[in-house]
Amino acid sequence: MDTMQQIRISSGESFISGKRRFDCEWMEGSQMNRWLLRARLAEALAEHGPHSHWLETRLKSEAAQAISL
Repeated sequence: MDTMQQIRISSGESFISGKRRFDCEWMEGSQMNRWLLRARLAEALAEHGPHSHWLETRLKSEAAQAISL
């Protein structure tokens, strides 16, 4: 069973800024990356308001399956 996760910060279609500086690509869900993204998420929410950004997670195996299709 694959339990390796990937994580990223995302925002909704209704919230599009020119730079999207807080959105990021999928990265390994390591403890250090989670800590980093939580800090960046807090920054994004402070700047743009509640519900503007959120953390997403997915299993690494799901990403690999999508790529191979």
